[in-house]
This record gives sequence, structure tokens and C-alpha cells, in this order.
Amino acid sequence: MSNWYQQINKTTGSILAKIQNQPFIKELMQGTLPKDVFQFYINQDALYLAQYKKVLALVGIKCRDENETQFFLDAATGIIHVENALHQHFVNADSFTTIASPTCELYISYLSRIAHEKSIAVSIAAVLPCFTIYKQIGDYILENQTNKDNNPYQEWINTYGGEEFAASVEQAINIANKYAQTAHQEELEMMNQAFLKASQLEWMFWDSAYRKEQWEI
Repeated sequence: MSNWYQQINKTTGSILAKIQNQPFIKELMQGTLPKDVFQFYINQDALYLAQYKKVLALVGIKCRDENETQFFLDAATGIIHVENALHQHFVNADSFTTIASPTCELYISYLSRIAHEKSIAVSIAAVLPCFTIYKQIGDYILENQTNKDNNPYQEWINTYGGEEFAASVEQAINIANKYAQTAHQEELEMMNQAFLKASQLEWMFWDSAYRKEQWEI
């Protein structure tokens, strides 16, 4: 399959549309998202990324090409630097919690299981939506917002809508397409399911942040 990502991205387009229309994204774009909601999100994002970078490192180790290995290791260390800067800017240390929400726990557990148990192709498909959807949302906000000079969340928006992140996303897509080319039909189906589920979890993550999701018991 020459362009697996193009096809799966089209298949999951309805999920992206639903993310774009979430109150969290709409209010973030307008700059009206309540600070406590964004604080909850950025806190959970920090907990998620602490595990996601480990998953990326594991995916890199499983790659057959040393350049691909280096890409995922660099992506993992890049998260440490870029995200730490964002979190230091936005996180309120006094209200920071180390308890992952149910959705955050589900997402990181799913990615970890896939990376440990499935093939490199399926593992890459699972981690890819965190690259592609954030880029698509960053671009969507930049293209549609009218308050770039006074949006309190502009630094976050610029990070995911910037050219540097775009280059990283393109490389991740190219690697995924490469592995899809040699994947057998069953593995391709597993790649599709992994990408689909991770995309659904992206929607759930923002939705849970907007609701400031807690453990019920």
C-alpha cells in the first residue's frame, strides 16, 4: 500500500471533525476556555507525555532502520524539551496532581500494550494520531482564529501549528507508510484499528479535560 496514511486519515476524518467541533477546541481557539479547564488538561497532558515518550523510545528500538530509530528517540527527547517548556509556562504547580484521569490512564495503557505486544508497524500506527491530529488541530486553529495577538493560549497553539512540528509529523507519516507497504493484510487491518482507536482516544482526552474527569469511586 503506497499511501496507507492518506487512506486511514480519510477513513477517520469524521473523528477529526468532531474534535474540531469540541467545546474545548472552540473555546481554546477563541481564548475563552476557562483557566481551570486548561490547567486540568495541561496537567493530564504532562502525565500522558511522561509515558508517551517512553512508548516512542520503545517503538524506536523496534525499528529496523537506524534512522527511524533515531527519529523516534529524537521525538521522545523533543517532547522532554518542548513540552516541559509549555508545562512550565502553563502548569500551576500548586494544583498539579500525579493522578491520571480514567481517560488518560486508558490512553497510555493502550499505547504501552500495543508497543509491547504488537509489531513495529502496528505500534507506529498507534502512536501516529498524537502526531497527526495535534498538527491538524494546530493548523485548524491558526487558520480560523482572529485573536492571535491576545489569546492566552497562543504559545500552545503555535507549538503544534509550527513548521518544526510539521516536519516531524511528515517524517512519522513517511515511516508509517513504509511499514504499511510490506505489511500483510491482517497486519494492515491491525494498523487501521490501532490508528482508529488512538484517534478515538484523542477525542476522549480533550472531552475528558473539558469535563475535568475524575474517578467516580
